[in-house]
Parts: sequence; structure tokens; C-alpha cells
Amino acid sequence: MTIPRHEYPRPQFVRDEWLCLNGEWEFEIDRGDSGLDRGLLGRPLSRTITVPFCPESKLSGIEDTDFHIAVWYRKRATLPEAWRGRRLLLHFQAVDYDATVWVNGAEVSRHRGGFTPFACDLGILADNRELEIVLRARDSKRDSQPRGKQCLDFKNSGCMYTRTTGIWQTVWIEPVPAEAALMRPRLTPEASRGIVRLEQGLSRSAPGLQLRVTVRDEAGVAVKLTAPADQEFTTALELAIPQELRRLWSPEDPHLYDVEIELLDAGGKRIDRALSYAGLRGVSLQGKAFLLNGQPVFQRLVLDQGYYPDGILSTRTTTRKIPEPLRGATPPSPRTTRSRTTRKARASFPKSPIAASLTL
Repeated sequence: MTIPRHEYPRPQFVRDEWLCLNGEWEFEIDRGDSGLDRGLLGRPLSRTITVPFCPESKLSGIEDTDFHIAVWYRKRATLPEAWRGRRLLLHFQAVDYDATVWVNGAEVSRHRGGFTPFACDLGILADNRELEIVLRARDSKRDSQPRGKQCLDFKNSGCMYTRTTGIWQTVWIEPVPAEAALMRPRLTPEASRGIVRLEQGLSRSAPGLQLRVTVRDEAGVAVKLTAPADQEFTTALELAIPQELRRLWSPEDPHLYDVEIELLDAGGKRIDRALSYAGLRGVSLQGKAFLLNGQPVFQRLVLDQGYYPDGILSTRTTTRKIPEPLRGATPPSPRTTRSRTTRKARASFPKSPIAASLTL
């Protein structure tokens, strides 16, 4: 089958090597939440589901809109030979709500929260390249938990819509260096000073580690900076864009700089590398006026419920057709490519180009 939603899932922190685990998984609804006692962890599950679509959705192949207090998933995957000796991170972009993950029979992670990504550290890949991933997702009707507009009644009513249970965003795995790896950066623009501030954490420290950061635009290299990365938990750098290369981000000119981040060992050899991007812009308030780069911007905003009849909270693809009268008034679709041309075409809304966290 064609793998659904196979675009890179983390466009603000891109590594070259990764494996998408979307597609067909074993699946079973556990209506009494007794599956662990009944042996679901160790035996084949009774149905199949298409990940990353929730079982309530048509796109999942299940389309069961009843209440599900627990559901189970199983997936087998073979990892590339080239990944031996590296640390593996298994990522779930979203699971609603309370997730437990086992790999090859051992529990590796628990996570609570239906709208936030999490990663499972699987350790160093040695001889066995075969993985069996099992996930149980619990989604109680009675417990207090963030639900958005998921309906607590059996049928949809008013502005409340169909519930989402279990996996509803991409599942993927990536190898990272065993000795030390880049964590997700925080990029903060300061338009008044013409800088982008980078805060870069590492998975672990070692003597002599260095960061090399390169900022590029259409003309080539705008900034290149190397600094020690073994003295703080998080290395902070100010990337000063030369005056002649400063180009402010705006809806009319959604210019973005490409950012390459490299981790070097004491001898200058590259250990890890990731790509990101940043826009140079300033946001402020003047009374009740919203200012972008010092200029008032009238925001013609549209409420986007993020609900899709066939996928519930998940879209079939990464692009949506926007009605002509609303073009330029709605937030862009998630970024699906590192192509600057594509990014510019979609950036039509004054959205902050800042990474959200410092987690892997």
C-alpha cells in the first residue's frame, strides 16, 4: 500500500536519515481495558488499521465512532544495516491520550497528552535490526483531560465533533550519534538588532565539542559561526545578519533563511547535522494595534476548526484547497519540504518562525 502522510514530520529540525512507520498496523479495540491481562501484548491483534488516522475516522479503515477506553497497535519494522552502532529514537507525533509503548516486549515509554509529540529512546542498535512495536492508548470518557471539541456524548452535537482515540499523527524512527547528538533548537529573531538567537542543547556533553552554524539565503552564506559546545547545558549564539543581507519577514515578502547546525568533535570531525530555518521579524503591540516590523497590520482572521470529515483531526494530505475569498487570510499548511520556493508560497500569515521546544 502507499504510505500515507510520508512527508518529513519535523520540518524545523531535519536530519537526513529517518524511517516512516505510517501505513498498515495490527489493531484491536480493548473495550474493557483488560488487554494486558488477556495477553494482547504478546499475540497478534484481530484487525488492521491505517496509521496515522484514528479508528473513528474513515481513512483508518475502522470507522468505529463509539467510545474507546483503550486500543492496541502492533507494527514490525526492519532497520537499515547502516544504522548499527547508533542510538535510535522512536517518535510519535500525537497519540490521544495516555500511551504506553513496548519494543520487543520491553516497556520503553509512557506519555500522557493527546496533542504533543514524544520520543522513545531505544538505545544503541546492535545485532538485532528487527523491531516489534506495541502501543496501548487509553482515552477515558470520565477522566479530566484536554479534549478540545471532542464530543462527550455518543453523537455529535452543537459545535462538538467526533472523538479521536489513539495514534493520529505520524510515527517514525531516526538514528542519532551514540556519543552526543543535537537536540531541537530554539531560534528567536530580533529584527531591531538584525540577529537570530540560537539556543542549542545536546543529548550529552563531552570535552572539546563544538557547534558550527551556517545561515544562508539565495545569495549564499550570510553567517558562519563556530563556538565551544562543552561549557553549558545549552549553548547560546547570536547569529548577526549583515546589514546588506537583512530582509524582514512579512506576509508580502515571507523571506526565510536556511540554518544548518553541525556538531563537531574535538578534532573538528562532524558528529551530527540538522537543518532548520528562521525568519527575521519583530512583533509588538501599540495600544490595541498589532505591529509587525513596526508597522500596524490588520488581521483578517478565520476560525479553523481543524476538523476533516474523513480524517477527523488528521488530513489526508499536507495541502488543502483554500476558497478564493479566503486566500491570504488563513494560516499556511504545515511545511512539507525544505524548498525555499515552496515555503514562501505557503507562508501567507504572520506566523512566528520559532521552534517550540528544546526536546528531542
